[in-house]
Amino acid sequence: MPFPESIHALPKASLLGVDVYVHDDGKSQVLFMELPAHRPEILIPTHTHDVEWGIVVEGEIEITVNGRAERHGPGETHLIPAQAPHSIRFTPGTSSVHHIVGQRVKIA
Repeated sequence: MPFPESIHALPKASLLGVDVYVHDDGKSQVLFMELPAHRPEILIPTHTHDVEWGIVVEGEIEITVNGRAERHGPGETHLIPAQAPHSIRFTPGTSSVHHIVGQRVKIA
């Protein structure tokens, strides 16, 4: 996976099997998400939160927003409007970065 040690030093969470390194400033979060190649595909089920912007670093994600699916590969970005119902499917070997306004991932 492409993230450097400085990212891996951030607080770590797991979201249904996806490794998530979390930078949280109290107002928003930046999630560095990795699904190693040896793990199976993961679907983050339909959910809502405030605005989300993201970019795929490697691999592929499929985002379904309001019932419309889009595939995103390396270098492609997405913008999910506030409170839009959406799900995200991660293929094995995927790394992506997501900026979410408000708190999304709880850190244990």
